[in-house]
Amino acid sequence: MRIKRQSAAEAIVVALRAEITSGAIPPLARLVEAELAQRLSVSRTPLREALQQLETDGFLERLPSGGLIVTGLDSKDVGDLFWLRAILEKAVVEDVTRRATEEQIDQLTAVVDRMDAMKAHPHRFLAFGRKFHEELADLFGNARCRAILEHARLHVDRYWAVTTARRPERTSLATTQHRGIVAAMRERNAAAAGERMKAHILAEAEVCLETVRAIESEL
Repeated sequence: MRIKRQSAAEAIVVALRAEITSGAIPPLARLVEAELAQRLSVSRTPLREALQQLETDGFLERLPSGGLIVTGLDSKDVGDLFWLRAILEKAVVEDVTRRATEEQIDQLTAVVDRMDAMKAHPHRFLAFGRKFHEELADLFGNARCRAILEHARLHVDRYWAVTTARRPERTSLATTQHRGIVAAMRERNAAAAGERMKAHILAEAEVCLETVRAIESEL
């Protein structure tokens, strides 16, 4: 991958973060500035700024030697991330259920349909799953809440990249749960939609935790 017509630190952040969250750069991988600069065709100054930002955001860790590695998988981090999502997204879907138009609910259904069609393609499946939650956050209309959820989601994606590879059956479960949420929204049952969202996220947490604990035990 090369950065074309963009050499700003933010462009590098986006590119490297995508590789980290997709698993293309795996957990605990060491990042070497010279290699990255050559591969991305960027200069050292914006690259260093980007690496510093990724470290601040929790995607990279600095070794005592001064080098940088991709942050490892951590079962406690999984619990913290999904707890935050469960609390916030339950409130989000309850509010949206009360206010959404039929057309907006149709759009959410269409996203779930695309998820279902992509079950054999993990990365695209994850992208549509993310889109479902992002559209709900957009409909909620709270910019600060959306920013918090987006930051959490980026970290969650790191765990899903690993989990989906090891637990392909979760794709069917996820689409079923999303359909249940939309069905409650169509019925204008905000309480049911909220509880189904919470149950969906906590179920995701359990699958992720099982996978991460298995990986931790292998180390």
